[in-house]
Amino acid sequence: MSKVIIDITMSLDGFITGPNDGPGNGLGDGGRVLHDWVFDGRTAADEQFLSGEALQSLGACILGRRTFDIAENAWGDHPPFGVAPVFVLTHRPHPTLVRGATTFTFVTTGIMSALDQARAAAGHKDVNLMGANVSQQFLRAGLVDEMEIHVANVLLGAGRSLFVNVADHPLKLERIRVIATPAVTHLRYRVLRQGASH
Repeated sequence: MSKVIIDITMSLDGFITGPNDGPGNGLGDGGRVLHDWVFDGRTAADEQFLSGEALQSLGACILGRRTFDIAENAWGDHPPFGVAPVFVLTHRPHPTLVRGATTFTFVTTGIMSALDQARAAAGHKDVNLMGANVSQQFLRAGLVDEMEIHVANVLLGAGRSLFVNVADHPLKLERIRVIATPAVTHLRYRVLRQGASH
């Protein structure tokens, strides 16, 4: 079965955007520094996360409606998902949308329905989660298998926090990889189920 993976960049103090994120300001005020490793500071080691490993294993993506609304115009006709279908969790129905090679399906029936559809579409490949709220919902539900957290060398001080309200008990993790580059530290964790040993 495919793995459910949170793959996201955050500041050392846990923010995935700066303050005031929204349409036209997707990373929030001052948030672009989070992605220096993608742009000006990219190394060969960083490149493997952008065009190699992650892209090859991506079978489908789940994101929230807010994330979609903020990023839709920035993505334009070439969203970063390639042919991997995207399932958008929403309370507002919306017709299926095709942008470039990517199909966006809007799911109004909850996270399990979105996950079932994403897994069916992904086959043996992984289902990636995008956005803070969706990641939090899946962590609370015990549905996340692994996390690829790209920790940027910055303290933002404010913004959209990744790890809030994710569980009513400690979530134990097994660190399975660390790759440090000048602008970021790539951390890979396996989420340990309660009662599981590593």
